[in-house]
Amino acid sequence: MPGEIVGKVIKSEAEDLPSLYDLEYRASEDDAWYSVYVVFDAHSQTLTIKYLCTPEVYERVLHAAEFHTESQADELARRFRPISQQLQDHHCAKLQIGATVCAAHGTGDNDLRFYDAVIDDVNRRSHSFRGGEEECLCTFVLFWKHGRGDGTLTTANIGGICTLESDYQIDPRIFDFVALVKQKISASKYISVSESLGSASNGPSSLKKKNNVESSQIRPLETKNSMTQKSLKWESEVRSRDEDIGSEPCDVLAGAEGQHFILINNLEKDLNPSSIKKFIFEQTTILPQALVFPRLSSDPFARGAIVVDSQKKVQTIYKFLDSPNNLIVSSRGRPWVITERPFAGTFTSTWKLIPTDLDENIRTDKELEIVRSGTESYKRAKQLRDLFTEYLNHESIVCKKLALEEKKILRSFRRA
Repeated sequence: MPGEIVGKVIKSEAEDLPSLYDLEYRASEDDAWYSVYVVFDAHSQTLTIKYLCTPEVYERVLHAAEFHTESQADELARRFRPISQQLQDHHCAKLQIGATVCAAHGTGDNDLRFYDAVIDDVNRRSHSFRGGEEECLCTFVLFWKHGRGDGTLTTANIGGICTLESDYQIDPRIFDFVALVKQKISASKYISVSESLGSASNGPSSLKKKNNVESSQIRPLETKNSMTQKSLKWESEVRSRDEDIGSEPCDVLAGAEGQHFILINNLEKDLNPSSIKKFIFEQTTILPQALVFPRLSSDPFARGAIVVDSQKKVQTIYKFLDSPNNLIVSSRGRPWVITERPFAGTFTSTWKLIPTDLDENIRTDKELEIVRSGTESYKRAKQLRDLFTEYLNHESIVCKKLALEEKKILRSFRRA
């Protein structure tokens, strides 16, 4: 894409590697889209963004430590997408009113920058076939969604319009960097809470000693491995407590406000919570906690929950999961079933201290997938979902009948 980069960037030598520039990035300096080549370095915890601007290449280096909130990481992820596709003249019929496109906006002197726009109107004209080549003569009225033409209408021909991919997953390099950022933020919160709890439990005398002895010391951050080990240890303890109290996960989740939950039924029995977390992040850029509850050996399925720390996040995830246009299924075809709306609560005080973690070796494309409405896979998943919903309804009736019969027996013994 042509254009000029504005802002603090590093200019490097031109590179003859156009095939590596496989993403588009919406620059914060001018709000325009640019073709970029992205490099994630886990060792230095950086993401390098190289802009393709003929004949020179510019680059920006982002450090994970520069991000202080998860919303900043989510915003970064939303700034990337696959390369938009230039349409050929004979494909102009694909450009329909209401479609969102990426188009060139110029102010003269060959200063073209690309922004998103909505096709407001189309003036169709017969194509020219001069010289044996088809040429589109149609005119497209564009309503600009952002950038220097934000909120205005202009006209364009097909040569300056690109189509967007409607269905794509977050790029693995962006996923890894954002996951790293969120892990660092979560680890920082964990250390802060741990220190606060430790100070409160030790009392004023401990605080005084800490001020006198450690005032010039800086507590080092724990390594990722040590954090992961603590997370696994605490998760094991939490699961042990769940098994002791029986198979009533909903009661465990009830409590004071602070966390938001989505209960999920009909999970595969061997599904890893990390797979759930990674799948949700890939689809929504929100990195949640995930639980898979203990179950009876005779149960053909498992139950679980997705946990986030804000109502906005839980509504975003719920909207994705509850979409009538798709279903979430396992690699064996088992559909997720959600029968309740999100609710607020808390798990345990210990669970709050567990840092959000992702297993980078988990491949969610083998365990979980999205099936779209209108496909045979969707029809099969919908039948299985309806069957499971019928089972849940029957289970609810049986539970109510059990409670009623229990009351009758207890009342009869009280009379005696």
